[in-house]
Amino acid sequence: LQLRPVEPLPSQCCGSGCSPCVFDLYHRELARWEAARASKDRSLLSGQESQSCPSQLSPETFLAFRISAMDRLTEDTYRVRFALPRNCQLGLRPGQHLILRYTQ
Repeated sequence: LQLRPVEPLPSQCCGSGCSPCVFDLYHRELARWEAARASKDRSLLSGQESQSCPSQLSPETFLAFRISAMDRLTEDTYRVRFALPRNCQLGLRPGQHLILRYTQ
């Protein structure tokens, strides 16, 4: 079985009420690890949940999306629209943040 998840340092939490917070992710991974350890079932560590749309965001991995529009709303605020397959949503909830990375 892989190593127990490492608890984040208090300094790794920004304190702004992010959803999910680094501590939420840690507790989710810890519960998954403990269940896998108790049942000796490594497949529980993958955390793969069935998704009707593979385009949903993941707090643990980067996913590639095409930007279809980007509008400047204020000096420091942009509205970004992503091109997604039909009937798919990013699954972004209030309080969540996006980390964008440009690739060619």
